[in-house]
Amino acid sequence: MPASTYSVTLHHLSPDATAAGLDYPDEQLPTVTVAQLRELLFALSAVAAKLTIYEPSTPEIRVKTDREIFIIRTRYRRLCFVGWETILRGEDHSVAYIMSTVTGTQEQPVKTSPKLDRPYTPSHASNPPVDMGVVPRWAKITVLAVLIIGFNAVTAWMLLRPPPTLVPKHELLSESESRALMIKTSGEYETGTQEGARRLVIDPDGVLRLAKFGPQRTVLEERRKPARGALVDGRTALITADGVVVLKDADTVVYFGIPYHRHGS
Repeated sequence: MPASTYSVTLHHLSPDATAAGLDYPDEQLPTVTVAQLRELLFALSAVAAKLTIYEPSTPEIRVKTDREIFIIRTRYRRLCFVGWETILRGEDHSVAYIMSTVTGTQEQPVKTSPKLDRPYTPSHASNPPVDMGVVPRWAKITVLAVLIIGFNAVTAWMLLRPPPTLVPKHELLSESESRALMIKTSGEYETGTQEGARRLVIDPDGVLRLAKFGPQRTVLEERRKPARGALVDGRTALITADGVVVLKDADTVVYFGIPYHRHGS
Protein backbone atom coordinates (compact mmCIF):
# COMPACT_ATOMS: atom_id res chain seq x y z
CA MET A 1 0.00 0.00 0.00
CA PRO A 2 1.54 3.35 -0.99
CA ALA A 3 2.70 5.72 1.76
CA SER A 4 0.48 8.68 2.59
CA THR A 5 3.35 11.11 3.17
CA TYR A 6 6.94 11.46 1.98
CA SER A 7 10.13 13.17 3.08
CA VAL A 8 11.10 15.74 0.44
CA THR A 9 14.25 17.86 0.03
CA LEU A 10 14.26 20.90 -2.28
CA HIS A 11 17.69 21.83 -3.67
CA HIS A 12 18.30 25.28 -5.19
CA LEU A 13 14.53 25.85 -5.06
CA SER A 14 12.20 28.15 -3.19
CA PRO A 15 9.99 26.51 -0.50
CA ASP A 16 7.14 26.16 -3.01
CA ALA A 17 9.47 25.11 -5.89
CA THR A 18 8.28 27.99 -8.09
CA ALA A 19 11.71 29.64 -8.40
CA ALA A 20 15.30 28.40 -8.78
CA GLY A 21 18.57 29.99 -7.71
CA LEU A 22 21.83 29.55 -5.85
CA ASP A 23 20.52 31.68 -2.99
CA TYR A 24 17.96 29.07 -1.94
CA PRO A 25 19.34 26.66 0.70
CA ASP A 26 18.22 23.04 0.88
CA GLU A 27 14.64 22.94 2.16
CA GLN A 28 13.58 19.89 4.22
CA LEU A 29 9.90 18.95 4.05
CA PRO A 30 9.40 15.92 6.36
CA THR A 31 5.70 15.24 5.71
CA VAL A 32 4.56 15.88 2.14
CA THR A 33 1.28 14.38 0.95
CA VAL A 34 0.73 12.91 -2.50
CA ALA A 35 -1.21 15.99 -3.61
CA GLN A 36 1.51 18.33 -2.32
CA LEU A 37 4.23 16.29 -4.05
CA ARG A 38 2.32 16.51 -7.33
CA GLU A 39 2.08 20.31 -6.96
CA LEU A 40 5.85 20.55 -6.26
CA LEU A 41 6.61 18.51 -9.39
CA PHE A 42 4.34 20.67 -11.54
CA ALA A 43 6.06 23.79 -10.11
CA LEU A 44 9.49 22.34 -10.93
CA SER A 45 8.27 21.52 -14.44
CA ALA A 46 7.24 25.18 -14.90
CA VAL A 47 10.66 26.32 -13.62
CA ALA A 48 12.44 23.93 -16.01
CA ALA A 49 10.56 25.37 -18.98
CA LYS A 50 12.09 28.81 -18.26
CA LEU A 51 15.70 27.78 -17.52
CA THR A 52 18.50 28.66 -19.94
CA ILE A 53 21.98 27.27 -20.49
CA TYR A 54 23.30 30.21 -18.48
CA GLU A 55 21.47 29.24 -15.25
CA PRO A 56 24.17 28.37 -12.64
CA SER A 57 21.85 26.59 -10.20
CA THR A 58 20.91 22.89 -10.39
CA PRO A 59 17.37 22.67 -9.04
CA GLU A 60 16.15 19.25 -7.98
CA ILE A 61 13.60 17.49 -5.79
CA ARG A 62 14.62 14.46 -3.69
CA VAL A 63 11.82 12.18 -2.52
CA LYS A 64 12.49 9.62 0.19
CA THR A 65 10.12 6.69 0.55
CA ASP A 66 10.28 3.60 2.72
CA ARG A 67 11.86 1.79 -0.26
CA GLU A 68 14.38 4.19 -1.82
CA ILE A 69 15.27 7.80 -2.65
CA PHE A 70 14.15 9.32 -5.95
CA ILE A 71 15.85 12.37 -7.49
CA ILE A 72 14.09 14.60 -10.04
CA ARG A 73 16.16 17.24 -11.85
CA THR A 74 15.75 19.52 -14.87
CA ARG A 75 17.23 18.75 -18.27
CA TYR A 76 16.67 20.48 -21.61
CA ARG A 77 13.78 22.46 -20.03
CA ARG A 78 12.03 19.26 -18.95
CA LEU A 79 11.97 17.04 -15.89
CA CYS A 80 14.62 14.35 -15.65
CA PHE A 81 14.00 11.28 -13.47
CA VAL A 82 17.60 10.44 -12.47
CA GLY A 83 18.50 6.81 -13.15
CA TRP A 84 15.52 6.11 -15.45
CA GLU A 85 16.78 7.62 -18.73
CA THR A 86 17.56 4.29 -20.42
CA ILE A 87 14.13 2.88 -19.58
CA LEU A 88 12.32 5.79 -21.23
CA ARG A 89 14.69 5.83 -24.25
CA GLY A 90 14.62 9.62 -24.61
CA GLU A 91 10.92 10.14 -23.92
CA ASP A 92 9.69 12.82 -21.50
CA HIS A 93 9.69 12.11 -17.78
CA SER A 94 6.19 13.37 -17.12
CA VAL A 95 4.79 14.31 -13.73
CA ALA A 96 2.28 11.45 -14.05
CA TYR A 97 5.03 8.89 -14.64
CA ILE A 98 7.19 10.24 -11.78
CA MET A 99 4.22 10.16 -9.41
CA SER A 100 3.29 6.60 -10.40
CA THR A 101 6.86 5.44 -9.83
CA VAL A 102 7.30 7.20 -6.48
CA THR A 103 3.97 6.02 -5.11
CA GLY A 104 4.43 2.49 -6.55
CA THR A 105 1.07 2.40 -8.29
CA GLN A 106 2.48 1.45 -11.70
CA GLU A 107 5.57 -0.56 -12.66
CA GLN A 108 5.88 0.25 -16.36
CA PRO A 109 6.75 3.74 -17.63
CA VAL A 110 4.00 5.82 -19.18
CA LYS A 111 5.36 7.31 -22.39
CA THR A 112 4.19 10.63 -23.67
CA SER A 113 4.05 11.62 -27.31
CA PRO A 114 7.46 12.70 -28.59
CA LYS A 115 8.12 16.42 -28.99
CA LEU A 116 9.23 18.01 -32.24
CA ASP A 117 11.97 20.00 -30.58
CA ARG A 118 14.86 17.70 -29.65
CA PRO A 119 17.51 18.38 -27.02
CA TYR A 120 20.47 20.44 -28.12
CA THR A 121 23.34 18.38 -29.57
CA PRO A 122 26.79 19.98 -29.03
CA SER A 123 28.68 20.80 -32.20
CA HIS A 124 32.39 21.21 -32.85
CA ALA A 125 32.05 25.00 -32.85
CA SER A 126 34.01 26.81 -30.16
CA ASN A 127 31.22 29.20 -29.28
CA PRO A 128 28.51 27.95 -26.86
CA PRO A 129 24.93 27.69 -28.17
CA VAL A 130 22.79 30.75 -27.69
CA ASP A 131 19.21 30.34 -26.58
CA MET A 132 17.31 32.78 -28.79
CA GLY A 133 14.02 32.18 -27.01
CA VAL A 134 14.99 33.66 -23.64
CA VAL A 135 17.07 36.79 -23.14
CA PRO A 136 19.50 36.41 -20.20
CA ARG A 137 18.82 38.62 -17.20
CA TRP A 138 22.26 40.25 -17.39
CA ALA A 139 21.54 41.33 -20.98
CA LYS A 140 18.25 42.95 -19.95
CA ILE A 141 19.97 44.79 -17.08
CA THR A 142 22.76 45.96 -19.40
CA VAL A 143 20.30 47.32 -21.99
CA LEU A 144 18.26 49.06 -19.28
CA ALA A 145 21.40 50.65 -17.80
CA VAL A 146 22.53 51.90 -21.22
CA LEU A 147 19.09 53.41 -21.89
CA ILE A 148 19.03 55.17 -18.50
CA ILE A 149 22.54 56.59 -18.98
CA GLY A 150 21.66 57.70 -22.51
CA PHE A 151 18.45 59.45 -21.44
CA ASN A 152 20.27 61.22 -18.59
CA ALA A 153 23.12 62.31 -20.88
CA VAL A 154 20.71 63.76 -23.47
CA THR A 155 18.75 65.56 -20.74
CA ALA A 156 21.94 67.04 -19.25
CA TRP A 157 23.14 68.15 -22.68
CA MET A 158 19.83 69.87 -23.44
CA LEU A 159 19.89 71.68 -20.08
CA LEU A 160 23.55 72.73 -20.19
CA ARG A 161 24.02 73.56 -23.87
CA PRO A 162 24.35 77.29 -24.65
CA PRO A 163 21.23 78.98 -26.01
CA PRO A 164 21.04 79.24 -29.80
CA THR A 165 22.24 82.53 -31.25
CA LEU A 166 22.24 84.24 -34.64
CA VAL A 167 25.62 85.86 -33.96
CA PRO A 168 28.33 84.32 -36.19
CA LYS A 169 31.82 83.50 -34.98
CA HIS A 170 33.61 86.78 -34.31
CA GLU A 171 36.45 88.52 -32.49
CA LEU A 172 35.69 91.66 -30.48
CA LEU A 173 37.74 94.79 -31.10
CA SER A 174 39.43 96.65 -28.26
CA GLU A 175 37.51 99.40 -26.49
CA SER A 176 39.33 102.16 -28.36
CA GLU A 177 38.95 100.46 -31.76
CA SER A 178 35.27 99.75 -31.11
CA ARG A 179 34.61 103.38 -30.10
CA ALA A 180 36.38 104.66 -33.23
CA LEU A 181 34.29 102.33 -35.41
CA MET A 182 31.03 103.45 -33.77
CA ILE A 183 31.93 107.11 -34.35
CA LYS A 184 32.84 106.38 -37.99
CA THR A 185 29.58 104.55 -38.76
CA SER A 186 27.26 106.67 -36.58
CA GLY A 187 24.29 108.24 -38.28
CA GLU A 188 20.71 107.53 -39.40
CA TYR A 189 20.01 104.75 -41.88
CA GLU A 190 16.69 103.71 -43.41
CA THR A 191 15.20 101.21 -45.86
CA GLY A 192 12.87 103.79 -47.41
CA THR A 193 10.64 106.74 -46.59
CA GLN A 194 7.17 105.18 -46.98
CA GLU A 195 4.98 104.00 -44.13
CA GLY A 196 6.26 100.66 -42.77
CA ALA A 197 9.88 101.29 -43.81
CA ARG A 198 12.61 100.64 -41.25
CA ARG A 199 15.00 103.09 -39.57
CA LEU A 200 18.32 102.31 -37.89
CA VAL A 201 20.19 104.94 -35.87
CA ILE A 202 23.78 104.16 -34.85
CA ASP A 203 24.81 106.32 -31.89
CA PRO A 204 28.51 106.94 -31.33
CA ASP A 205 28.17 105.85 -27.70
CA GLY A 206 27.54 102.22 -28.78
CA VAL A 207 23.72 102.00 -28.99
CA LEU A 208 21.56 100.99 -31.93
CA ARG A 209 18.02 102.38 -32.15
CA LEU A 210 15.66 100.42 -34.38
CA ALA A 211 12.19 101.62 -35.39
CA LYS A 212 9.76 101.74 -38.28
CA PHE A 213 8.02 104.67 -39.92
CA GLY A 214 4.37 105.42 -39.49
CA PRO A 215 2.36 107.96 -41.48
CA GLN A 216 4.37 111.07 -42.44
CA ARG A 217 7.65 109.49 -41.17
CA THR A 218 6.51 109.26 -37.59
CA VAL A 219 8.75 106.89 -35.60
CA LEU A 220 7.02 103.81 -34.17
CA GLU A 221 8.11 100.95 -31.91
CA GLU A 222 11.67 102.10 -31.32
CA ARG A 223 13.95 99.51 -29.70
CA ARG A 224 17.43 100.06 -28.30
CA LYS A 225 20.27 97.52 -28.49
CA PRO A 226 23.88 97.84 -27.28
CA ALA A 227 26.50 97.23 -30.00
CA ARG A 228 30.24 96.58 -30.11
CA GLY A 229 32.84 96.61 -32.85
CA ALA A 230 34.14 93.21 -33.95
CA LEU A 231 35.84 91.28 -36.73
CA VAL A 232 33.61 88.85 -38.64
CA ASP A 233 35.31 86.80 -41.34
CA GLY A 234 38.18 89.28 -41.26
CA ARG A 235 35.92 92.33 -41.83
CA THR A 236 34.84 94.99 -39.31
CA ALA A 237 31.20 94.89 -38.22
CA LEU A 238 28.91 95.82 -35.33
CA ILE A 239 27.80 92.96 -33.06
CA THR A 240 24.55 92.98 -31.06
CA ALA A 241 23.18 90.33 -28.72
CA ASP A 242 21.17 88.71 -31.51
CA GLY A 243 22.81 89.63 -34.78
CA VAL A 244 25.48 91.48 -36.71
CA VAL A 245 25.41 94.80 -38.61
CA VAL A 246 27.47 94.35 -41.77
CA LEU A 247 29.24 97.51 -42.95
CA LYS A 248 28.80 97.20 -46.71
CA ASP A 249 30.20 100.63 -47.61
CA ALA A 250 30.40 104.12 -46.13
CA ASP A 251 26.66 104.76 -46.65
CA THR A 252 25.14 101.26 -46.48
CA VAL A 253 24.79 98.72 -43.67
CA VAL A 254 22.99 95.35 -43.69
CA TYR A 255 21.11 94.04 -40.64
CA PHE A 256 19.35 90.64 -40.73
CA GLY A 257 19.78 90.63 -44.51
CA ILE A 258 18.00 93.98 -44.97
CA PRO A 259 20.08 96.85 -46.45
CA TYR A 260 19.83 100.27 -44.77
CA HIS A 261 21.04 103.42 -46.56
CA ARG A 262 22.35 106.49 -44.80
CA HIS A 263 19.69 109.22 -44.60
CA GLY A 264 20.37 111.97 -47.08
CA SER A 265 22.94 109.95 -49.04
